[in-house]
This record gives sequence, C-alpha cells and structure tokens, in this order.
Amino acid sequence: MALAMDEFRRLLADRGYRVTAQRLAIYELLQENARRSHHPSAEELYQQARERFPMISPATVYNTLELLVELGLASQLGFPGDVQRYDGNPHAHANVQCVDCKTIFDVDAEALEGIGQRVAERSDFVILGQRFEFYGICPRCQERRARERTRGTEGSGSRSGAADGSGAR
Repeated sequence: MALAMDEFRRLLADRGYRVTAQRLAIYELLQENARRSHHPSAEELYQQARERFPMISPATVYNTLELLVELGLASQLGFPGDVQRYDGNPHAHANVQCVDCKTIFDVDAEALEGIGQRVAERSDFVILGQRFEFYGICPRCQERRARERTRGTEGSGSRSGAADGSGAR
C-alpha cells in the first residue's frame, strides 16, 4: 500500500515512531525509484539521501528500510549474485531479474491477486507476505548476445578455399 506523505506521517505517529525529515525523505526516495521501476540497494538510497541530508548516516538508511519493510511499505529483494535491493511497489506484481545485466523489472501480475488468501485458506497459515521472483535474460541482453554470436561466427569462418572458390590450394 503506497501511502501519500501525510498518510505515511500519520502511520509513523500512530505506531509510535518518530516522524523525522530523514525517514520521510527515504520513503519519498523509495517511492520515486518505484515509479521508475528501479529497485535500489541501501547504498544507492544512502547516496540519494545524502544529496538532501549530507550528514545522514548509513545506519539511518538501513534502519528506515527495515522499518518500511516491517510496515509493509517496501520489500527486500534477494536475488542470488546481487546485492540486497528494495522494492517500493507494494502492489501485487512479480519481479524479473536479468541474469546478465542484473536489472530488475516489475511485471504486473493480476493472476497473483488474492493468492496469499488462497494459500492461507489451504494451509491454515497466517500469511505475512509473498514474493514472486523470476530470472531470465532481458530483451536488451538478448540482442547483445545475438550480436556477439554473429560477430563470433563472422570471424571464425574457415578459409580452406582458394580465392576463385574452387577449393584448390
């Protein structure tokens, strides 16, 4: 549930958390990244936050991200071979990561709506969250791979024939 800033302030206050300019900025930055379908690492968010608050500490960013995850306003993405990233898009969707360039894409997944409830009904679990992650090769990297294959076959052709094509040496 992405919240407007005034709703986020109210949620923090209602839950007994201090409403600080740094927390508000980190939440806002995470939402800005989500609107661009970007999934930043804590380090990236720290660098972005430093532009607004030069004295902000990495611990403030990490602690705020943990709080956002706890409040259900963000999720952690732990793709193998990549740094921990954060997703500020709380709506049902799948994440697809390119195994080559490591870019993470959001994919709307209407079929996933209500799946947590169905799993809860069938398992008697109280479902706290869900995550759908897929791996593959993005279109840009598919094109790059195709170009590399083409270049590789162009340069590796055998030259067994004579210049006239007769095959004589």
